[in-house]
Amino acid sequence: MNRNKTEIIDDLEQKPIWKLLAQYSIPTALGLIVNSLYQVVNRIFIGHIKEGGTLALSGIGYTMPITTIILAISALIAIGASANISMRLGEKQKERAEKTAGNAFTYVTIVSLAITILFFVFKQQILGLLGITGQSASYADSYISIIILGTIFNMFSFTLPVIIRADGRPTLSAVITLVGCILNIILDTILILGLHMGTTGAAIATVISQSIVTAIGFGYFISRHSYLRLSKAMFLPALPILKSILKIGIVPFTNQLSISITQLVGNYSLALHGGESSVGVMTAINSILLIFLMPIHGIGQGLQPIAGYNYAKKNYKRAFAVFKLALLWNTVILLIGLILIQVFPAFWVSLFINDPSLVPLTLDGLRKFTFLLPLATVVPTSLSFMMLTGKEKSSSFLSVFYQIGLFAFMIYALPLIWGMDGLWYSRPISDIIGSAVTLFFFIRGYSSIIKEMRKEPVK
Repeated sequence: MNRNKTEIIDDLEQKPIWKLLAQYSIPTALGLIVNSLYQVVNRIFIGHIKEGGTLALSGIGYTMPITTIILAISALIAIGASANISMRLGEKQKERAEKTAGNAFTYVTIVSLAITILFFVFKQQILGLLGITGQSASYADSYISIIILGTIFNMFSFTLPVIIRADGRPTLSAVITLVGCILNIILDTILILGLHMGTTGAAIATVISQSIVTAIGFGYFISRHSYLRLSKAMFLPALPILKSILKIGIVPFTNQLSISITQLVGNYSLALHGGESSVGVMTAINSILLIFLMPIHGIGQGLQPIAGYNYAKKNYKRAFAVFKLALLWNTVILLIGLILIQVFPAFWVSLFINDPSLVPLTLDGLRKFTFLLPLATVVPTSLSFMMLTGKEKSSSFLSVFYQIGLFAFMIYALPLIWGMDGLWYSRPISDIIGSAVTLFFFIRGYSSIIKEMRKEPVK
């Protein structure tokens, strides 16, 4: 490991919180940004296909619930295993940590193969459930079929860097992910712009890039540079390890699964009220949002070990101080994002939409969908804090409530009353209500602790 346990504990207890939050957040945020670039770059290239770019973008939009479910399962295994590996290494149980890593790789292999087989057995039923019809159907089919064939690389390209980070090599983890992203851009240029392979080329570029990341990741673990050493016995599934992975991984899994359901409902509502081209429009808008939302999720993850440790040590003042700082930073980031989007909307739209007939619709949707963008930090930042400070059940409930009970409902119900404007205002209205409900649970859940916090200055 790069640093000993005593040094890490000293930092968590004594280092200025702004330095500590930056130290933990920046690598995570960069990793999330780079990961999101896989999707964003693919959509930029696809949106600029000369013939049918927006329909191709709609095709990818229709398949997003599937790719999000794959991400949810990857997060379940990777984040659950990574957290357990960190804890076992902190307890000097290296063999147990190695067993956890080996089991994680086994579960990724089993689940990815199961997903691939089940998809092709029930392909027509799945595409029907997703509402994939019309002119965008061929684009969606060609894209998702290749992506599913590469599911094993998709899941490993997410899992391996996360576990490498837990092995004490955060820089290497980020570099591996960055290599995959750069390779994806190069291949997109060759296959989409050079060979005119459209969505098929985008999918092939993604799978090849993810397979290279997988190869590099496994190369690290079989080299002499890794701290964790894997043997055949480590890959044999163990029920106690599976339970420990699921216990921690269930929260990010639930969150991503809820997002998948929201995407499914959103696509249905978009196609019903705006036609299949509007699915491509919303895919472009969500891609623009992704650029600004990834940093705030990185800061949210970065605050967790700091807040969780200090909360457990009953240093509540410090724990809540890092939460408030994270909330402030995220608000500033999203405020900058709001200004950039509202002042230069044409620039952002031009990255994804090249159909002149759809540009006005996209501009209108982007402005309305994002006009309360800074509020989008309240729910994820609060849930990140609650997850590691004894409020796991509330965090899981609020995550499902926000994505399904609120956002999915709004994106379905508002257009019935308000037409297309209902679609565009579904996000800001959901953020207003979601923020209010989250703050209510937050204040109620920590009220006694807030009252008891001592008045001495934060260390």
